Amino acid sequence: MARKKSPSRFFEEILEIPRPSGHEDQIAGYLVHFAQLYHLDYEVDDYSNVIIRKKGTHPFISKPIILQAHTDMVCTSEEDYDFANKGIEWVLEDGYYKAKRSSLGADNGAGVAVILSLLSDDSLEHPPIEAVFTTQEETTMNGAKNLNYKHLKGKRLISLDGTEEDKIEVSCAGMASLTVHAPFKRVTSAKSSYQLSISGLLGGHSGVDIDSHRGNAIKILAHILEGIEDIEIVSIDGGSKENVIPSDIKCIFNTSHDFSAEYQFFKQFYSLEYPEIKMDYRRMKQRDRVIENKKSVEILQFLDKIENGVLKRNDVDFPITSSNLGVIKTEQEEVSIALSIRSSLVGYEDFYVSRAERIARRYHLKFQIEDKKPFFTFQEDSPTRQLLVKTYQELYQKNITLEDVHAGLEGGIFAQEMKGLDICVIGVNLYDIHSIHEKVEKASMDRVLEWLKETLKNME
Repeated sequence: MARKKSPSRFFEEILEIPRPSGHEDQIAGYLVHFAQLYHLDYEVDDYSNVIIRKKGTHPFISKPIILQAHTDMVCTSEEDYDFANKGIEWVLEDGYYKAKRSSLGADNGAGVAVILSLLSDDSLEHPPIEAVFTTQEETTMNGAKNLNYKHLKGKRLISLDGTEEDKIEVSCAGMASLTVHAPFKRVTSAKSSYQLSISGLLGGHSGVDIDSHRGNAIKILAHILEGIEDIEIVSIDGGSKENVIPSDIKCIFNTSHDFSAEYQFFKQFYSLEYPEIKMDYRRMKQRDRVIENKKSVEILQFLDKIENGVLKRNDVDFPITSSNLGVIKTEQEEVSIALSIRSSLVGYEDFYVSRAERIARRYHLKFQIEDKKPFFTFQEDSPTRQLLVKTYQELYQKNITLEDVHAGLEGGIFAQEMKGLDICVIGVNLYDIHSIHEKVEKASMDRVLEWLKETLKNME
């Protein structure tokens, strides 16, 4: 029988596996190999979701517990990085795992590692376990959407997709994914060419960090350039994912306007607002094929006018509705813009989606709803939550905080598909997820494992 391993050892193995959203075959293969090595039942579906089952120990016979994590990661870097074929270059520094040149993928690789460590230990007492590893959480949530829920018997779920060790996430926001299209035809231009680039911003998760005063590079650039009346865009590209606050953008454009004085003003202004920002403005080799002035202005005005950030708060100042302008890219015959609107209140999401559509149409842009993800609400009666709280307090003499989360979680889909499911979301200490500054505390993985082991041991 294979030996049990710590969460950190499993995490280091996971870091070696390429796993962008939509490309989880390799991590699914790793999980299958794990199940075979430890003689556990498993199944894999067409979406690379993996379910691993472990029989309960005496006296646990029925009432399975579902443990869940997602296997994909947000892939972002300041320079080209072959995420599809290359694992993460990492270091362990001062007790924290960090990536050298990219996002780390501790969201949710650390959660996967904790579950695997638990499954690898035959000395534990626990009810039957249904460990569910889903895919494409960071993009479409197609893994959770297409999971065969009839194969699950559990009525309680602990997800390991949280971001702070001493918090239990008890509700989540839904999210609408939107795309705005700006079709164009190139025209000839004899004006001078320039490039404005913005980088160095903190980025981060568009739900968790939306209230953290992190500059949105796309919004900043649009605010700077939308006042140039004769502007002709050559290309405009920025951001990485709709659910990541964009930290960088580059725009090449033609103009006859001397913009240098205004640039110096904006550079000073935004450097005071965001000390980490890097801005560069320079003359470029002349480009003679551009997007016509009218369409260029419409694109920049839309970017400037579309709402971004927190849109609605509750009575304790917590975000309940927000928008993130996530990605803009220049393709052969159109500029495409990806944004998302999150909300945990019925009706608010639809209201702000309609408003975004009206703004797009005002500037003659095409608007499309790509996807909608459900939310789940706080459950007054949750035996699982009560046991998790009690166990953590007894283990670490520290109180647990119950937290509503302004982020999309797969628990919303599980709740929609499995009526009456008792859902709690816990996690290890993660920092700056979805950014190149992402890190995870090694010791926290061990503490969460102990918390989970003691919780399962005391389940009825």
